[in-house]
This record gives sequence, structure tokens and C-alpha cells, in this order.
Amino acid sequence: MTKVILILHDLSVGSRRTNRDHVYNFSKYQKGNLYIFHCARAPITDELKQIDFDGVIINYCFLGNRAGGHYHQYKKGFAWIRDLNCPKIALCQDDYTDNEILDEWLDYMNITTIYSPIQENVNILYPINWGRKTFKLGLTAYTDSVEMDELQRYATPYKKRKFDVGTRVRYLPPQFGRYGRIKGETAEDFRDAADVAGFLTNISTDPQDVIFGSHWLKFVGNCRFTLGSKGGSSLCDPRGDIRKDISEYMVKNPDAGFTEVEKMCFPDLDNRYIFAGVSPRLFEAAALKTCQILIRDEYVGGLEEYVDYIPLDEDLSNLEEVFELMRDDDKCMAMTESCYQKLIASKQFDYGYFVDDVLSQIPEKKKSLPLKTIKLVEAHFEQLKPYSQLRKKCGGFTEQLWRRVLYFSEFSDVLDYAGSVSELPDGLSICPSAADHLMDLPMSTHTLCQVSEVLSYAKFFGAGTSEMKHILKLIVVERHNEGQWAFWWDMCEYIYEPLTVLAKPVVRQKPRVQKRTKKSAITKPVMNTRTKKKRATTKVSVKTTTSKSVRT
Repeated sequence: MTKVILILHDLSVGSRRTNRDHVYNFSKYQKGNLYIFHCARAPITDELKQIDFDGVIINYCFLGNRAGGHYHQYKKGFAWIRDLNCPKIALCQDDYTDNEILDEWLDYMNITTIYSPIQENVNILYPINWGRKTFKLGLTAYTDSVEMDELQRYATPYKKRKFDVGTRVRYLPPQFGRYGRIKGETAEDFRDAADVAGFLTNISTDPQDVIFGSHWLKFVGNCRFTLGSKGGSSLCDPRGDIRKDISEYMVKNPDAGFTEVEKMCFPDLDNRYIFAGVSPRLFEAAALKTCQILIRDEYVGGLEEYVDYIPLDEDLSNLEEVFELMRDDDKCMAMTESCYQKLIASKQFDYGYFVDDVLSQIPEKKKSLPLKTIKLVEAHFEQLKPYSQLRKKCGGFTEQLWRRVLYFSEFSDVLDYAGSVSELPDGLSICPSAADHLMDLPMSTHTLCQVSEVLSYAKFFGAGTSEMKHILKLIVVERHNEGQWAFWWDMCEYIYEPLTVLAKPVVRQKPRVQKRTKKSAITKPVMNTRTKKKRATTKVSVKTTTSKSVRT
């Protein structure tokens, strides 16, 4: 049976792979359903609202808009979700950030199931929904059994690894409380002590030393040990007021330390509760068989101290014991193998298990797709067609280059930046016909200039005037306001994928009746297997693909 499922997200150029996997692995692990992936910034068509969805899944990147200045715009724009008569599932993250707004928004949309990565004190974050909705543990990332072989090729044999201990950690802003500083402080203190003890370390809290993508996996796979702990916050910021106060104070006092900021912005509010959950690094290290040194805590999968990892006291009081264990290769290799078996080989934290669990909340209502649903889906994507047409014209290396140009244009002069990065010829002048069309729209001069530049890039790629006008209408008139124009390229990638309806339902024909004659025997018509299946069922072919996103 085919389920029709709407998945709301807000992926962008800078989205991490873990976020993209969290969105697109539904179509990867449970094929045969009709998944409509819709970006928060994409136009909402009338046809989309009319589709009879079996379920709605709302990703945490979509819900992250609660903390932005456009929350009320998104709440109003997607208010129609609350009237859908189907299960609605929220996959949450960073629940402690603007938690009151999140709690109210989920209740407003009539969410039925809430997945949260927070392992304790969840009831404090959801006073409205707690006890009224179903709550389940949902991690920020899972293992991918389909790509496990690809992942493990980054692992260097344990005894041949270059570094003894390696990691990258960042200090979280003050609004995450003192708990958000534990990772950074522990990493720096451990590095200093390990260097003295003779270990070769590669540990940094400097943002300039961040390692991305496959380079990060190669790095972890080339370290014998890595440091880890849960991530989260010890400070609850119900409506973002603490964050705003901190931001204003830091502008006036840029050199203020955490203790000063706490005293001035949130005195006596920190450490009332700890809101924490495991991070994706727990599984990355396990898959790469890198021995983990973890701050003592309760982790998932039944991990045990000294069996699956080396425990580290938060105050580093057991460093000598840790260093002694690190020098015992046999014990450490045994721990990495045990950890691998519990977290990876068991597949209890695999995306396949998570996808099955989420989709089990959505019952099957129909045996096949109604023709009306197919027509609505096709009509919805037909309205978004100019995006996909333009994207096809701008593919390959040129696409990657210009997506970066547009993404960073907020922080520098657009044309100067484009010229310096791409070394393409000057003269990316504004398309006259598009500029004339812009003049009739109620926009400020600043917005007019910005959108004109965007359209000039589109013209450079060979887009027609009609395509640009359609794009302009969708971006500026219907959905976008000043400041959002730079994200139009993200929409080119995400709103028209990964769904393509390839075939209409096959209408079953009545078999021809062959007349009997006295002179000839009845001849049974020959029917191959494919023909038999085609006549016997009504079938819709649905293709799902996942686009490759460019990291910045």
C-alpha cells in the first residue's frame, strides 16, 4: 500500500549532511510511498493544500524558524496543516531554545507525536503537550547501514593511526548555560595534560580549525582516541528573551566573560535542569572504531564504562587512570569492538529502524493512489517547474560556483565577490526586461537592486525572460520579503525534488471474448508475466531521488 506523506523542511546551502539525511532517508529506507518534500521558503500552492495526505512529518530544520524573526509568517503560512485529518509527527531538536514557542506551535498544528533527542526533563520543555501527545526518543542522527562500507573506508588500522587523541569542539554561546561550555573546557584541559604525558594530540576549539564532510571522517578515522560527551543546555530560554538580552549586552561589552554575562543577563537561572542528548559523533567514532573517552553519563545502547569506552570524570580527577588505559592497545581495541557491536552492528540506531518507527505512526488508508491525488501532485510541481528548468541550465561546476557566490553575497559586495572568486568576465548587467518588470512592483530601492542582480545571474545562465518573471513572482510577490532573496537558489534545489510521477494508473480493460467455432479448438491467448501484472493491478510508478548538496 502507498502512503502519501508530506515532509516539511528548511534545508539550505549550508545544511549539514546529518540534517539532509534526517530529511531524505525516509524515501531511501521505505520506498513505495509518495513523499512530497516541501521547503519552508517554497511557494504554497492551492493544489498542495488539497492533497489528501496520510501523514505529515515536520523536520527540526523547519521548526527552527520559531527562533527567527519570521516565525509568525511561517505559522500563518502553514496554518492549513492543523486542519489536515491525519497523523502529524514533529522531529524536534534544540528543544530548550524558544521552547514555549515550540510547544505552542506544535499544539496549534495539532501534532500527534513528538520525537525529542532530550533524554531527561522533557516535561519541563513541553508543558502544553506533555501528557496529551505521544513522546518518543528521536536522536539528532542515526547510522546509515546502506553507506556503512563507504564510511568505514575512512578508518586507518588502529595501530597505524597518526594521532593519539583528536577532536574539534566549539564553545557554545552563553544562552546554553555552563553546560554548553563543558565540552570546550574539558577538551582544552585534557589536551594540555595529554601533551605533558607524551601523547600526540590534535585537539582544537578554534572555529578556524573546523573540519567538514569527508575530511572530518578521515580525521576521526586517523585518531586512536577521541573525546566526547552529551550535547545540550543547562539553561531554558522559553521565548528567546535571554538570547536577545545576551546579544545586546555582548554588543556593548564584547570582552565580557561567561560569569559576567550570566550575572547581568540570567542570574540564578542556570543549572536548574540539564537538557541533554547524544550527538552524531558517538556513532561516527563507533563506526570508525576510534576508542572513545567519554565524560561519565548515561548513554544510549547500554554502553558500559571500561567495556565500551573509557570514562572521564568531569573534573578530570581520573586522568592518570585514563592515560594508563590509553597505553593498553589490547584493552582499547576490545572496547572499540564492543562499542561497534552495540551501536553499529546491532542496527538498533540505524536510519532504517528510525524510519520504520516514524512511519508506523501513519496508518495505511488506501490500497493505491487515487487519480485525483496524482493530478494534484502533478499540478503542484508544474507551478514550480521554472525552478527546475533554470537549475538544469545551471548544472555542474558553474552551479556549484554560483551557489557559493549567492550564499556569501550577504556579507560582501555581490559583483566584486563574484568577479574575484569566479574570474568570469565583468559586465553582468541587469537584464533590461526583468528590471522593467521589477519597477512595477512595490519594493524598496535596496530590494530592487538586490533582486535585479539575482536576475542578472539568471540571465547570464541563459534563462528566458518569462522564466525569470515567473521566478520573480514566486519569490518576491507571493512568499519573500527583503532579506530572503539570497535563498532563492536553495529553493531551486529543494522544492522540486525528489519526486517524479512517471506513470498514470493503468485502467484495467475487459478481456476480449473469443468466439468458439466447431472447426477449431479454443486458443488460450499467450500473456507474458509483465502483461499479466499490468492488467491485474492499478499501478503508479514513483521515483525518488536525492540531490547532491554543495557544502560551503
